[in-house]
Amino acid sequence: MLSSHTTSSCLSRQFSSPSLDGETYHMEMANEYEEVSNEEKLRIAQHFLLSAPPGQFSELLADVTKLLPKELISPEMLTGIKRAYDVKHSALVEVDGEKDKVVVLCKEAELDATKYIDSHTKKIVKVDHVGQTATTVTDKPLPPNAFDGSVEEKRVTALAGLDEYLKNHFSEGRAACGAFSKGGKVTLVISGDKINLKNYWSGSWTSTWEIDGENNITGTTKIRAHYFEEGNVQLHTTKEFPSSKLTGDLKASVTEHINKCEQSLHLALGAMYQNMSEETLKAMRRVMPITRSKMEWNMQAHKMVKQLHTK
Repeated sequence: MLSSHTTSSCLSRQFSSPSLDGETYHMEMANEYEEVSNEEKLRIAQHFLLSAPPGQFSELLADVTKLLPKELISPEMLTGIKRAYDVKHSALVEVDGEKDKVVVLCKEAELDATKYIDSHTKKIVKVDHVGQTATTVTDKPLPPNAFDGSVEEKRVTALAGLDEYLKNHFSEGRAACGAFSKGGKVTLVISGDKINLKNYWSGSWTSTWEIDGENNITGTTKIRAHYFEEGNVQLHTTKEFPSSKLTGDLKASVTEHINKCEQSLHLALGAMYQNMSEETLKAMRRVMPITRSKMEWNMQAHKMVKQLHTK
């Protein structure tokens, strides 16, 4: 979680000056910080907001707005920033207030700034990015070029495989998927998050997979995690998976390949943190104190030293 002190220090440019006393000191202190322009403040604020950890955009926005001039971030600007954040991180939003009806706000699904494709129902969803709500548009059909008809069967089959994959591997938290097609290629998007701010942590897992006309599949998985109980520790990792040929039944081969790739990443992260605990952090610790003498754990010896000092 971004603290107000941290943000404030970034909204001013500091220059070093010699220590002074009295009235001269206070005059120098008044000139120590150079006020940055409103444009630069907005740029810094936008950077913070676009980097908000999973599930913490609103909390970060509240902190940032306290440090900026009133109404510097207009409603239109805020909507644009939130839209960019949602698309960048493949955010999830409930549709029509139903918890079991969630869509992914990714670039592949975007028709315009507020309208997205629900690839399951083939309907348009209108999104309020700031309010994090969405409603199904009933009076307007999808554009005729929303999907590539030449690979529609492949898209539907792969989407069915993704639905099954989510049930098996994203049973906790929220998760959704989408399948889109363009130019003879099918793009699959998976997004899941788990937010537990009362216990000071949150995380998200997103992946994008592309299947070409010859059933070669490539993918990228991105993981973000944030732990902030008495600290601020974040994980950002991205893994790209090289092209691989899908063979046999498409639905089964898609889910098998994605599971194999993401499971390998999961296990690799676990091994890395295990090694960090057992080896990396241990290597950072001194074998002996700076005196080059091992610590004497004999309590009687410590008592004797204390008695000698008191005499």
